[in-house]
Amino acid sequence: MASVSAGNIVIENLVYGAFPSQRMGQQVVGKSPGVTSEIEREIVEFCNTWGDCRNLKFRRSLNQFPLISKFADSREAMAVVKVTNAGKDSIGREGALVRHALILAREDYRRLEFNPFMLESLGVFLTVWTRIADCETIYLANDKIPPSDLSEVPQSFHGALSSYAGTILSGGEVYIYLNNHIHTIEDMIYYLIKILPIDFKASLALTTFTFKKNLDYKIGCYYRQLSQDVDPLKAHFELSGESRPEIDNYLKTLFECLKSEKYGRAAKLLAEPSIGF
Repeated sequence: MASVSAGNIVIENLVYGAFPSQRMGQQVVGKSPGVTSEIEREIVEFCNTWGDCRNLKFRRSLNQFPLISKFADSREAMAVVKVTNAGKDSIGREGALVRHALILAREDYRRLEFNPFMLESLGVFLTVWTRIADCETIYLANDKIPPSDLSEVPQSFHGALSSYAGTILSGGEVYIYLNNHIHTIEDMIYYLIKILPIDFKASLALTTFTFKKNLDYKIGCYYRQLSQDVDPLKAHFELSGESRPEIDNYLKTLFECLKSEKYGRAAKLLAEPSIGF
């Protein structure tokens, strides 16, 4: 069972896929003790609907979503699933995908600001895909959690980030369509997650890249197959919904703090209870 232990963040995990060295179908090849059968079914359904690798330039994707299923102790859970291009499968076909799901109690994940990039930077995802996965429960010490650094958000991104954040906080979505996994697009998603209010992200479903839409993502980067009239090196952004005045005012204050390098004040704004978001 997942539970807070001596102040640690507790992370259950599950690995889904097939070993390149063995003839086998896609299946759960490892899971930690706190993964309930209900959580397992929900994660497996996500993995099966994420899509096949349709572009061999694909490297990896981070996917975050709240789970319907709860832990055995009734705590609400969130999943962060890393999908990785593992190369060839057992019969030599390129594009075999690894899915490693981390499952955290919502109150634990809040200490990581509901930020999947922070989880990845801590090195808790699987790095070896040649054997049965070691899926013991992970205990992450508080002193391993890096402090939030809002100073890294480039001022050149402020205008676009304000527009995207306003759309999302107003109940809309930001969709990005592209042919290749462009690094600068992931940068935009990385910074967008950093400047959203922390508690708002507790219900946020997002993907940094997927080959097909399999969840109601609020932030989604989707594969668009090549066509003659589309530049393969350009991304197309689509925003749905309109921002509200109170949210515009909130974001104006936030970005004024960032521009004037008042990062402590900006962090305090993001940590405050969301005002009708």
